[in-house]
Amino acid sequence: MRLRTVLAIACLGLLASFGSAAAKPPLEAFGDVPAIRSVELSPDGNRVAYLRRVDGTDVLMTYDFRTRQPTGLAKVTEIRARHVEFVGNDYVVLIASKDTRTFGFRGRYEFSAAFAFDVKTSKYIQLLRGTDGIFPAQSGLGNIIGLAPDRKAVLMPAYMGSPGVDPSLDILRVPLDSGRGLRGGGARGTMHTIDWIVNGEGHAIAREDFHEKDKTHKISVRSAANDSWRTVYEQKTPLPAIGLVGATADGKSLIVLDNRESEFMSLYTMSLADGSISPPLMQRPDADVAGTVSDVNRVVHGVRYSGMFPTYQMFDKAIDDDIKSVQASFGASAVYLDSWSDDWSKMLFFVEGGKNAERYVLYDRKEKKLSLLFNARSEIKPEDVGEVTTIEYKARDGLTIPALITWPTGVAADQRKNLPMVVLPHGGPEVYDSVGFDWLAQFLANEGYMVLQPNFRGSAGLGAAFATAGYGEWGRKMQDDITDGASAIAQMGWANPERTCIVGWSYGGYAALAGGVVTPEKYKCVAAIAGVSHLREMMMDDRRQYGRNSRTVTYWERLIGDPDKEAAAIDAVSPALHADKFKVPVLLIHGAADTVVPIRQSEMMHDALRREKKDVRYIRIDGDDHSLVEDASRRQALTALGEFLKTHIGQ
Repeated sequence: MRLRTVLAIACLGLLASFGSAAAKPPLEAFGDVPAIRSVELSPDGNRVAYLRRVDGTDVLMTYDFRTRQPTGLAKVTEIRARHVEFVGNDYVVLIASKDTRTFGFRGRYEFSAAFAFDVKTSKYIQLLRGTDGIFPAQSGLGNIIGLAPDRKAVLMPAYMGSPGVDPSLDILRVPLDSGRGLRGGGARGTMHTIDWIVNGEGHAIAREDFHEKDKTHKISVRSAANDSWRTVYEQKTPLPAIGLVGATADGKSLIVLDNRESEFMSLYTMSLADGSISPPLMQRPDADVAGTVSDVNRVVHGVRYSGMFPTYQMFDKAIDDDIKSVQASFGASAVYLDSWSDDWSKMLFFVEGGKNAERYVLYDRKEKKLSLLFNARSEIKPEDVGEVTTIEYKARDGLTIPALITWPTGVAADQRKNLPMVVLPHGGPEVYDSVGFDWLAQFLANEGYMVLQPNFRGSAGLGAAFATAGYGEWGRKMQDDITDGASAIAQMGWANPERTCIVGWSYGGYAALAGGVVTPEKYKCVAAIAGVSHLREMMMDDRRQYGRNSRTVTYWERLIGDPDKEAAAIDAVSPALHADKFKVPVLLIHGAADTVVPIRQSEMMHDALRREKKDVRYIRIDGDDHSLVEDASRRQALTALGEFLKTHIGQ
């Protein structure tokens, strides 16, 4: 019997929380970390693990469906909780990080670590702590790529070596009761190794190498015949051309992502025996494979496609049908498959957008029933959520640009005319905005602004041609796409061009600053959070940190240009070098511990604007990173942004 479009919702009262009707939510309802996040279903489907924010502190929790009892495992202090996952039924692993410095490693970096908690005793151990030979500045130390068959140990990659020698990326077997990495049962990589795949027996079956100096991309596999490594695929390419993402359930083939037969990223199998690649296994003519549905051993069960709403394609048609039915039951919301039990009898979904802020729901496939587990932002009611509309417009050269509009809350459809508008380009830039609960856009909508989020050329998810159309176009055609979107909305009569500001974060912050340079008459104010202002300086920082031949530097040179050969062209679109062109007030916000965009980028922009005697305010937020993950940081940022916009385009 197929699941009907409309499903009954059973509420687990101990977990879900609802408030009474109230006035507009406070800004912290949008900016603060959600009260519940990173929810994970146990392999047997009997528990969930999750992070709960209590008075600004994260608490690692579990909830047992059989006893209906929540259990606190630990408060997370002095380090930032990032992610939770089950490894087996008896252990929950917490991935946490902290920005730091290490002797011999240039600059700050985000040090991550994994902690294994016994769900029965609440005792925990840090995984890989005290393991000899680890290079902490280069090891993620939180990446689990496999689970031993007895479920008592995990497999983790780590950079290993001696001082003065380039480290190799090896696999260590890490018992969950001791946490100390063991080479026995692991595998040794090289200084060129970038990824591993293991099988259900806990043995490494594939290793991906990328030789940065000669740009050789190789995939090696372990031969079952003689237990030796041999190369089965090789390609000379500036960047890894094929994405190694997992293995098939039978362990005979690798799963890779490539766009060799289409401009859209597709799923293929690669033979472990000879490296031959199959015809497309999963492919769509209008969307990229944006992610895979895979388990702890990276066995792939299906894919998620790009688009304004997430869509899935699973190898098991019955599972595929149930996912589609669950999605249909939530109408205009974006519904993501979050986790599932080993037997797929239970599936956990994350729901956002439409009239939902952020929710987690459990689907029992046998009972054909959805249960609400958590309302992650209980202060935000359906009437507080700004309606999101998808639109398309034409750029000046005819390219179609998809975009989102978030309408201001409390404004009826027939009153959506001549509104104050915030143009909010996304970061990346090779990502894309889709329907969901964007906390920043929703905050702005609750402040009375309509919000335009354009997926300008260079964005991901729309095919290779659309992405590459942005290469070399920072501050040029990419910026034109944003400008043309603002003009199109004004021409439709929805937005007031005299009450329009541009705001952005990361690359979006660069785009906001570029808007102040390229089209100084277009906006009434400019706000950049963690924005890039001097492109060559950013690229030189990466050269110093990662090396001239690194994948990181190669990637940025492809997107922006060669800082040696094209210095003048790059400087021409670096806002910090053109502060004299700004005509409107500028707000700069940056976390001092940002390891993605160094705070120096905002400092240079601020200094340049001050020298030109421009109206600029700079807010330095100490102790926080690129995403401003601390509640106090986001409150400070949103307070400043709200006041800034109200002053310049508010009512």
